[in-house]
Amino acid sequence: MMQKDLRLSQAAAHQAGVPTPLGAEASALYTMFVKSGRGGLDYSAIIKMLQEA
Repeated sequence: MMQKDLRLSQAAAHQAGVPTPLGAEASALYTMFVKSGRGGLDYSAIIKMLQEA
């Protein structure tokens, strides 16, 4: 769900012409999170993925 929300916020920012570098980075990280098979976990589980990197 976090990935969807980040995608929506990035689309709105892009449409408004507003750069959101931290939002873009968060979106990329959550995309990696979901692609790693952890999409069903609570969004806070991304911390564990980052610690493993």
